Amino acid sequence: MKAKKILVEFECQVGDYTHNSHYIFDKQMSNWRYCKEFWGIDKKDELKENCFWDNDMMNAISVYSKTEITKEQTEILKELGVA
Repeated sequence: MKAKKILVEFECQVGDYTHNSHYIFDKQMSNWRYCKEFWGIDKKDELKENCFWDNDMMNAISVYSKTEITKEQTEILKELGVA
């Protein structure tokens, strides 16, 4: 059995600018937990459903997509600088 990782794509709203970021996690979690871990958010404060404020309530983050990937895919993405 091959080890699976979770590739998460985030939608980040920073001021007036929106961009997407990727990060690879070791296990399945809730959307809140992914955002908390990725941005280091201290408390759960939702801007809207599954969209969370940062600690200063100036920027927001949400999970755009989640994909289960293999160890080999993880290494390729890291090598390419995608995640």
